[in-house]
Amino acid sequence: MLQRKQSIYLLLATLLSLATWLFPIAKYEMGSGVHEFRTTGLFDPDGTEDPAREPVIPFAMLYMVTAGIFAVSILLYGNRPRQARVVRLTYLLTLAMLAFQYIVSNSVLAYLAQQGTVDRSYGVTFFVPLVVLVLSFLAERAIRSDEALVRSMDRLR
Repeated sequence: MLQRKQSIYLLLATLLSLATWLFPIAKYEMGSGVHEFRTTGLFDPDGTEDPAREPVIPFAMLYMVTAGIFAVSILLYGNRPRQARVVRLTYLLTLAMLAFQYIVSNSVLAYLAQQGTVDRSYGVTFFVPLVVLVLSFLAERAIRSDEALVRSMDRLR
């Protein structure tokens, strides 16, 4: 059923993955202004994209794929073992995104540090994969408990 706990967790994870378009991954304060690293690229203080420094990993596409996988897993409520496998797949994707975000943000920091001193602060989007990881863990746990409940009811028949 769509109103199960795991569907709510998966819906929240989908919405968080989509909300990454609204917030920066990191902000870099320099004497020339604040550079923002977003899922779509690095933006100069005037709001234009820095053409010399495009993100190595297309985070916007990865977050869209993750949101799509979560949306599909919500619709797999009739096949709980498959739904659990799909949710476990998102663990790997989310962990990879978190690691790559950290690596790329350090790379951007090194790139901007060539021009002077830089102060970095992480944005909301940097921490979204951690929350998504927790939500997918809770969803998988709820899926497993539903499956155990169904199996126990089958034994009673």
